[in-house]
Amino acid sequence: MPRLATFALASLAVLAAATVAPAQMQCGGRFVENGATTAQVLELCGEPQQRTRSERTLSEGLLDSPGSEVVTIPVEVWTYQQEGQFTRKLVFESGKLVKTESQGYGDLPPMF
Repeated sequence: MPRLATFALASLAVLAAATVAPAQMQCGGRFVENGATTAQVLELCGEPQQRTRSERTLSEGLLDSPGSEVVTIPVEVWTYQQEGQFTRKLVFESGKLVKTESQGYGDLPPMF
């Protein structure tokens, strides 16, 4: 029985590790959470190394039907690279953080 209990606990630990929250970024000892504004992230993390701006078109309702609406929202992708840490890309829509992506280390040369 003790072996079975140990196996069960180990299995639960592996499952818990597999369900880790999506990539998050930490600045000044605080996590940058979805919903944060560009001004809040700028204050916490400083200026990103790169900013990319684009637009995204969304439709509300059925296309070409009465009451349907097409809305264009601004999208910004901020890239933070620090030596020895993963590169982080923060995606903002209409000035609010909607996604944080973690990529490779910023100080490693490209493989190709």
